[in-house]
Amino acid sequence: MTMQPRRWLSGAGVALASAAIYSIALGFFLALMLLVISMEEGGDNLSQLAIPLSEAIVLLSQGIGFEAGSITLTIMPLLLTLLLIGLIRSFAVHFGASSWQEYIAGAAVWMAINAVFTQGVSVGLLDPTWKICLKTYIVFTLGFALNAAPASQGLRRLTELARSRVSAPLRKAVAVGLKIGGLLIALYLLFGLITAATWAVRGNGAIVRLFELSGMQTGSRIFTVICSLAWLPNIGIWAISWLFGGGFAIGDLATFTLWSGRATGLPPLPVFAMLPEPVASDAMRNILVSIPLACGLVVGIAALVASRGFAIRFIRGDDSARAVDGGFADGAAADKAAGASGWRQAAIQFAYAAGGFCVASVATSLGMTLLLAVSNGSLGRQRLGYIGVDVMASTQRIGQPSVSGLFIAWLAVLIVVSAVFVVRLALARRLPAGGTAARIIGGHSGGRVGDGFDINVGDDGDIADRGTGIIDDDTGDNTENGPAGGKTGKGTRPVNSTLGSGAGASFVSDKISRRVISSMTTPKEDHDDDNSATDTTSPGFRLP
Repeated sequence: MTMQPRRWLSGAGVALASAAIYSIALGFFLALMLLVISMEEGGDNLSQLAIPLSEAIVLLSQGIGFEAGSITLTIMPLLLTLLLIGLIRSFAVHFGASSWQEYIAGAAVWMAINAVFTQGVSVGLLDPTWKICLKTYIVFTLGFALNAAPASQGLRRLTELARSRVSAPLRKAVAVGLKIGGLLIALYLLFGLITAATWAVRGNGAIVRLFELSGMQTGSRIFTVICSLAWLPNIGIWAISWLFGGGFAIGDLATFTLWSGRATGLPPLPVFAMLPEPVASDAMRNILVSIPLACGLVVGIAALVASRGFAIRFIRGDDSARAVDGGFADGAAADKAAGASGWRQAAIQFAYAAGGFCVASVATSLGMTLLLAVSNGSLGRQRLGYIGVDVMASTQRIGQPSVSGLFIAWLAVLIVVSAVFVVRLALARRLPAGGTAARIIGGHSGGRVGDGFDINVGDDGDIADRGTGIIDDDTGDNTENGPAGGKTGKGTRPVNSTLGSGAGASFVSDKISRRVISSMTTPKEDHDDDNSATDTTSPGFRLP
């Protein structure tokens, strides 16, 4: 095995470039913000704190909290975290880094850079060295994997192994289930961001009053709002819990739910000024709490009927009839097998759909649990020691209605498909009334008519072909052997048809008993000079 130094250098380049761009850009912004605050508010020059503060923010964006005096900050700014992961992925694409050598080199350099940052901060870090290395390693792995995973040989081998060991329907059920879970999480995040934006708009007046009370100038206000945006995803996740009935807390000082919203002695931060008031309307609260149920129901129905989902369709009407009435004697087994096959296929599809919904339920619950957990943190040690949501209670508020919606959709589609089958079966077995027209459908050979005939059943029970007039009446009992080896039943009169031969038959009955129409062609007659018929021979029957 060759060392391939270029690969190792590429991995190190990804880590160095990402750390440099991220920390330098963050450092310039913090230096400008501190300079503006120093100019507007007076006091010492704060720009000299830009470097240690930027290093602390770099670590904080990877989940490493710190404390400075009475302030303890462990709430991860998720917007900065997402930007950092995206930056690592972008440089991995730029350097073409996707191999394991590049990954190992990049992860080692990334952890070393963050270890250097820990030595330059002027605040106390709350995590030991091994936990710092673990958290920074996870962040780099996420960014690198976004580029390397799609083209990874390991993932390709795992996919090939799954294809060889797992059936295609089962693979599709798992894949569709994961897509459903991801779609539900994305919808909930969208609802949360919309709710957070609504809070900001409605709380604009409170934010302005807070700035006035604190004596902030225009520049300081702008930079404070920009800094607060780093925690916007956290507020959006808290908004999801609040919207669906879970709520969140700001330590022991404030609790916000749909039913209550009390706050006493909160720090003068603009983020806290926009937090919501309780919803007064019971009807509106019920609607908001029902959103996960509705999302699960709609997404579940769409997944069941979509061609890229489980693609469940109605059982065909002819299969319904064949499953119960096997048709003619020589085709009964085949017709019953066709009907049973339709039912069996539908049952298998619903079973795989149920399994896929189980996968979706697990994916939704685990995904929301992870998001709720990383959004929490603290701003202090006592009354502000915990800020965020109750993870277990909020997960139940979100997960249980979502699962219920999925399986209500499954049950509803099952009922509809079954009902349509029953209706089609009833229509297929229903005897047509006098004066109606019946379409002769396909069947098997052996004394039956060809595909595509139309016959009329008169009020008196006579059967008339639309092209040849009346071809059978309601008199006499005649039992004869058909030309193709079949036998007509008692009370029927076999006749010739001019519509050609073929395979297919249907019973038509009103006053008359079961009718069988021969599929043989009409023989041609020879005529003498006086235009009288001399002899008629044919393999079929002659008209009386």
